[in-house]
Amino acid sequence: MKDKQENQSIVDYGVIVAANLFNLIMVGIFYTRTRGVSHPMIVGYIWVVLILFLVAVSINNLRAKRDWWFSVFPLLFTVFLVMEVVLDYILQHDFRNTGLLAPYLILYYLSSLGMIGYSFLADKKRGAVTLVTYFLSQIAAIYSYIQIGHG
Repeated sequence: MKDKQENQSIVDYGVIVAANLFNLIMVGIFYTRTRGVSHPMIVGYIWVVLILFLVAVSINNLRAKRDWWFSVFPLLFTVFLVMEVVLDYILQHDFRNTGLLAPYLILYYLSSLGMIGYSFLADKKRGAVTLVTYFLSQIAAIYSYIQIGHG
């Protein structure tokens, strides 16, 4: 039983690290966008690694019969990351000036909030860190919007 709990703690820690990594990369993307730098392809590769990791986490949490949010929140975030990879890195589609923007943003915010929720459910202190990095990404998004708008 103790080994199972330790494994779940390690999985949860990995999810929290992934959520914070995402938020901090978004800070960088929003800031560099104001300098005329597009996000490099390496970010797309990082998203693919996160996708694979989060799918594995969801499967692990389902098998462990954990509460539903430990599987649903990472899967929701996975759906967002897949959409991001397909639109930004594979198709390289300028979707931010189309009708796809609203569903994209809804999925972004729902999945980000889900990851914050996961983080708090797993560990309150680390959840607070995730919330802080999320707000940093939102401040960076506002800064980017004020500087150059989005698109």
